[in-house]
Amino acid sequence: MKTEKIKQLMNWYDTSMDKAINMKTVPYMGIEPVKDLVKKILYDGGRVLYITGEDKEKVLIVRVMREAGFESISVHQEMEINEMDALVICDYFQALRVRGEYDLVIYDDVNSFPIHKKPEMQQLIGFIFPKCRKVIAYSFETVFMGMEVIEVPMAGRSGFISEPRILETRLNLDEFVPTSVYEYLLWFVIEKKKVLFLTSNKKVKKKVARFLSKIDESLESSIYDVDEIGTMKMKELCMDGTKAHIFITDDLDDYLEVESNLEIIIHGSDSARYSYRELIFFCLRSGYYDELNGEVIMLCQSVTRDMEKTRDLARHFNKVLWDEGFE
Repeated sequence: MKTEKIKQLMNWYDTSMDKAINMKTVPYMGIEPVKDLVKKILYDGGRVLYITGEDKEKVLIVRVMREAGFESISVHQEMEINEMDALVICDYFQALRVRGEYDLVIYDDVNSFPIHKKPEMQQLIGFIFPKCRKVIAYSFETVFMGMEVIEVPMAGRSGFISEPRILETRLNLDEFVPTSVYEYLLWFVIEKKKVLFLTSNKKVKKKVARFLSKIDESLESSIYDVDEIGTMKMKELCMDGTKAHIFITDDLDDYLEVESNLEIIIHGSDSARYSYRELIFFCLRSGYYDELNGEVIMLCQSVTRDMEKTRDLARHFNKVLWDEGFE
């Protein structure tokens, strides 16, 4: 993390007349860009509201602040929210119940799989706006129009983001898997890769699994239905490097607890269930655990605006990384 970005954020908080700022970065960035400002405010006796979709047992800012010696921290519990502490952690819905006032509000849109759309974010921040001195939209896209944007490249690594490959077909995707995808799968099997194969619904998931098994019996032993084995078994299987594993699911999640980079195939990526917000997270998820990025393949009958925007976002983040001097 470049120190000038932190200084820029500090300067905004201390001197800018603008109440809001965009801190734009990649999904799964962590809290490096904002942690020093949070520490400063807490050291000075101020109060911070941190809105995040992270699991309450794994909120990154909590661990870092406790390691720094801060104990006045309230982490969301169910629908109740304790606003007596200096650092208050809550999710989207709990934030709608906030009544206290804060020196800083941070909406963290990068460290958990996106559930809420951009207009929902803007609506919530509008509700919170009168209750705070300053507010940061910590997101992979610009939230506050006409406000300053601090662009932060990927931290601690030189690897670039997987730009999605878009494969168009005229085939009925409810019934078939195109040859091009089948060839990718064969290559993944040969290379003993871990594959996340996303489908639009359970009916399609079962048809795809049957189709793959019928056209090539060698694939059958590598195919697993996530609904049947569960994520704990999925995590265990990914530790086996002796063979490929193809996990088919219709659950829209990032499977971050599965500690392996994944080759990701999104079957029917032109479905209305996929917005650019979920799709860009998959691009980052494919290379989450090390610098050897997986492929992200978006299979569709027609290219949607969300797919195009996902590709543009990935290219933009790679350009930012390139401009920062990484090779």
